[in-house]
Amino acid sequence: MNTVELEKYSDLLANNARKASKKIRTLSAETRSKVLARVAELLRASKPEILAANQMDVDAARGKISDSMLDRLTLNDARIEAMAKGAEEIAAFADPLNKELERRTLKNGIDIRRVAVPIGSVFFIFESRPNVTIDGACLCFKAGNAVILRGGKESLNSAKCLAEIFRKALTENGVEADAVQLVTESSHDLVGMLLQRNDCIDLVIPRGGERLIRAVVDQSKIPVIKHFNGICHVYVDKSADIQKAENILINAKTQRTGVCNAMECVLFDKALPTDSVARLVNALTSRGVELFGNADAQKRLAGIANVTDIGDEANYHTEYLALKASVKFVENVEEAADHIEKYSSRHTEAVVAEEASVQDYFVANVDSSSVMVNASTRFADGGEYGLGAEVGISTDKLHARGPMGVESLCTYKWVLRGEGQVRG
Repeated sequence: MNTVELEKYSDLLANNARKASKKIRTLSAETRSKVLARVAELLRASKPEILAANQMDVDAARGKISDSMLDRLTLNDARIEAMAKGAEEIAAFADPLNKELERRTLKNGIDIRRVAVPIGSVFFIFESRPNVTIDGACLCFKAGNAVILRGGKESLNSAKCLAEIFRKALTENGVEADAVQLVTESSHDLVGMLLQRNDCIDLVIPRGGERLIRAVVDQSKIPVIKHFNGICHVYVDKSADIQKAENILINAKTQRTGVCNAMECVLFDKALPTDSVARLVNALTSRGVELFGNADAQKRLAGIANVTDIGDEANYHTEYLALKASVKFVENVEEAADHIEKYSSRHTEAVVAEEASVQDYFVANVDSSSVMVNASTRFADGGEYGLGAEVGISTDKLHARGPMGVESLCTYKWVLRGEGQVRG
């Protein structure tokens, strides 16, 4: 498309989203749930078509993207079933809309309530993970929002098939099909045009690498909820149960390395016994984890493990997404919290400690969206929190923080009922 055609297309998408958001904001909870249940049925019934579309994407991408990205791009029977179950779970959620968040009577007799309502229209930008097409659409629609979906170009055929399934479910239930729109043009210029449309789009959610998110933030006139990198820490205190610490470190670092809630830095209390440190470090290195640390860490771990010089201290702010981790020794929980304050991405941090005062200090002083006590950072996930699917994990503080489920896609309005009162 040339520039004029892109502008027309962006106008169409933005205006359709605004019109659809107005129509669906008052849909009943029953209708919204029926649509999502039908989406699940159609996903199961359309497996051959979905798999065929996905195979086109996989064939075109093979050799051009990493193996991990190819895995995320690939659909199979189990992953399609997971999408269908996810749609059913979201359908079964309690209605997030029209909930009374607070209520009181003013001195003048006016009844005042704060009530949950849809945000309106959402521009959801994500990488080439076809399942996110369904997850994002389901969550946005359950919360009464229209959504414009823009996935990675590698997943376009899969996303088209999945978006059409959702739109079919909408149409069958008498709902405006443009409640869910898929961007089918891969131009970055088009994304830039849509990011200017704060007259029609209320919120942008970019889900992907840090470079993508920063580019969106730099261009957007629309509020953006950021899902920045996950530089997650685990602090092992001198009071830690070493078996718990070993299990947590192994799980946090090695269960899945390419995810944002994987541990990227381990902090050891300097008062930990040498044999305990050796046990914990060997638990990681024996599983192929490469360690990076400062001169002090290299000295303390000499004869236990090879530690590559981390170089500049700023490199503690590194998201590896691989079998790699930073390591540092700290005086106590206070220094651990200070390190996290300086180098974390405010995603998820964990403390392993039996001492209640250490746990309490960590919880009070670590300013991240999720703080774990004697549990793996890998639990930072919408599904694990009982939120169902998620559109991302916000590292912002406004208006959503942490795993974003249905309720994070709502806002509120004030409703006042009087009997003719006027202000004096």
